[in-house]
Amino acid sequence: MNGLAWQAEYCSGVEVIDQEHQQLLQLLQQLYEAIAQGKAFTHVEPLLLGCAAETQRHFQHEETLMADANHPQYLSHRAAHQNLLRDLNRLLDAVQSQPSTLSTTTVATIGQLVIQHICEEDLPMLYLLTHPEELARQQAEQLTAETCF
Repeated sequence: MNGLAWQAEYCSGVEVIDQEHQQLLQLLQQLYEAIAQGKAFTHVEPLLLGCAAETQRHFQHEETLMADANHPQYLSHRAAHQNLLRDLNRLLDAVQSQPSTLSTTTVATIGQLVIQHICEEDLPMLYLLTHPEELARQQAEQLTAETCF
């Protein structure tokens, strides 16, 4: 499925994160293809669980990078991760109780959510990690705003 293919516009400039994003999209592509080929759930389930585990590991890595940099968007980005993980866990529970609910449409939707998160949440967050002068400016603004109240 081309909708899950890595695109240059998803590049953040943080190579390790870009590699993780690529890996996650590749796992989703494998899951999509297995479902499209009519593979049994016993074959599909490990791919689904692998996607979930990789997502969780990746989110933890991003949050660690942000915490280490005292990133001003840390809390909001972490909340976005928690929301996505909550939704993914609901999906996992539903699929494990009724495997027939997992379809290529479901995987494509998950893929689009991942891509949307990369473009709308990760790229602005990672920009600050690759531009320390802008990160310092936003950290200073945050401190000023916090001390005003």
